[in-house]
Amino acid sequence: MSLFEKTTVDQLVCSTWFERDRQHVRLETPNGRVIFELWDEDVSQAIEDGYLKAPLVPRPSDKDWHASAVDYAKDKGLLEPDGSLPQPKPAESKPRRARP
Repeated sequence: MSLFEKTTVDQLVCSTWFERDRQHVRLETPNGRVIFELWDEDVSQAIEDGYLKAPLVPRPSDKDWHASAVDYAKDKGLLEPDGSLPQPKPAESKPRRARP
């Protein structure tokens, strides 16, 4: 059994909050690592630009926004095309200098 399991798209948590003039959309891993978080005008701009698609149901729930939030994260390069988190790139190692 591995200590670290790959997070699947279905496990990602989408949280939304909309109230009169306030808007919030966030996507995170089950253990709380935030993938992206948009507030107010950034939510509106993402919808207007076509990156974030508003659900076509009255009073959409967090579950209704989930697929759109995952697609947004993929479009922005925050998730891999398969929906997994990008793996950190190894740091380039510099050759060590010999001590005099």
